[in-house]
Amino acid sequence: MADFIYEEGNEELLDFIKPLWEQLNEEHRHLSKNFSNVFISNKFEKRKAGLIEQAKSGLIRVDLVKDSMSNRYIGYCVSTVDNRKVGEVESLFIEDRYRGLGIGDNLMKKALSWMDNVSTVKKIINVAYGNEKVFSFYSKYGFYPRSYITEQIEYE
Repeated sequence: MADFIYEEGNEELLDFIKPLWEQLNEEHRHLSKNFSNVFISNKFEKRKAGLIEQAKSGLIRVDLVKDSMSNRYIGYCVSTVDNRKVGEVESLFIEDRYRGLGIGDNLMKKALSWMDNVSTVKKIINVAYGNEKVFSFYSKYGFYPRSYITEQIEYE
């Protein structure tokens, strides 16, 4: 069984999540019924720039998980707290073969503990439509769907 190394930091660690973020983006592309084209055009550099911009007026935390045997990153969690003290789990991903080993649980606990330590007033997670399978995971931490936001694709 593999041992895992957890690393934490802020925006200086964002480049390390790129290959994992791209896997997540591809997963979302396959799950999306109506917006797969959005995920095709998603680029990590744009997402990274958005997170760095958010960090300028708030806080950001990046947690990485490395498999000590292969010495490569296999999961991450990016969390932010904005200037209104709203905490958000921005992105969480574990490679398929490492799921079910408690890694996601550790990452969630680290993110939520950090949010508590910086006195957030509310915590949220945005889940892409089509990825509802993650609701059961997030409900373990008290997160439940509150509403759906719909977006027009093409209309004549």
